[in-house]
Amino acid sequence: MNKIKYFLLGAIASAMIACNSEDTTTPENSDKETIKADHIVARFNDSDTEVYIAPAESLEEGSLTFLNNGYHLNPVRSARVFTDDLGWVYMFDYGGGYLKKLAYKNDTYNLVRELDIAPVMGGNPHVRPWKINEQTILIHNINTADIEDEGNGITKKGTMYVTRVQIPEVVISEIMETWDVPVTDWDLTEKAYAYRVDAPTVMNDKIYYGVGRRDIENNSSENLTGIHTIVLDYPTLENPKYIRSELGNGNTNGYRGLNMAEINGYVYQANAVTNDTDHTVLVRLKDGKYDNDWVFDISAAYGQPISTNKWYHVGNGIIYMSVEFGVDSDQWGLLRLDINSKTVEKLDVPNGDMFAYQTAKVRDGKFYMAITPTDRSITPKVYIIDIASSEVSEGLLLDEGNIRIEGIF
Repeated sequence: MNKIKYFLLGAIASAMIACNSEDTTTPENSDKETIKADHIVARFNDSDTEVYIAPAESLEEGSLTFLNNGYHLNPVRSARVFTDDLGWVYMFDYGGGYLKKLAYKNDTYNLVRELDIAPVMGGNPHVRPWKINEQTILIHNINTADIEDEGNGITKKGTMYVTRVQIPEVVISEIMETWDVPVTDWDLTEKAYAYRVDAPTVMNDKIYYGVGRRDIENNSSENLTGIHTIVLDYPTLENPKYIRSELGNGNTNGYRGLNMAEINGYVYQANAVTNDTDHTVLVRLKDGKYDNDWVFDISAAYGQPISTNKWYHVGNGIIYMSVEFGVDSDQWGLLRLDINSKTVEKLDVPNGDMFAYQTAKVRDGKFYMAITPTDRSITPKVYIIDIASSEVSEGLLLDEGNIRIEGIF
């Protein structure tokens, strides 16, 4: 596989705006364009275009309003947000196709760069980003196209794209040669196709992408079998493989949040189920293969139907997993998983809107998650979980009303 390398300082970038604010209150930061802070992102009026970001002085106390405060991220469809250790804020405008870089200082956000990603992603602005480390954001997608039925019932072709963006510069540094996802025996049997990848995890010399599949007739993921991953060599982005495990059923691409992570030499992965019969499980991978001798049946351990699309490793094999209690119930809560003892318990936080939630914080032995409760009589706030004891306390208060928190960044 040939790789096409680009070192673009402005050819695809559509704008670069200098940030000229001065910090007169914090002398040690006076020469910095941006400073590190905690940021809260919220969506209003159930609209993916009404997304705002605002700084939080403390996650443990006080209150934060988005009214006449913060910065309108103004995405075409939805906003995917990342931050780095230097204090830069990155937002991918899903549907607009731009990766934007913001500086934060003096309670003000300034747009300093935006990069048009669509031209190198097959012209598709509906692609997905993931911050791999402090140097790299990967942009990736499977673009699908209708093809003529060659007698096997397959009328869709998926082509995978991956582009590496160098940060904090926000320039394209490398583009993977496009790769046609092969028609496999399992896709032939179910007349299905891979339509999405997201939230990859790098371990050693491999990168692992969770895969979403749909059947061709109904364009639905319901009742498809197996769980799937696309594995490539890393950092070369070469030698892609499309692999399967039959330890569970459902999609593994997650949704806006992390659904895979490296823990003690394995990449662990969960599945989102499409019915109340299939079980949500954790499986693991190593050296580009599924470990078919290990599975953690989370649904069985918890004792009732659940599904998930994101989770957070907080250390020592302890995972906090956001789960939906029953498929399409719209009732989400937080479970504590121990992959060493294969045990599950529900954490004492209110059920909330976690479907599109993105990022939480782990800091000094505590887990911080901003939750919009399903019960609108409960004020949205940051919940703080002591990782050692599982005790829950309430932190920063957020706006009431038609607000849905999308994460702490």
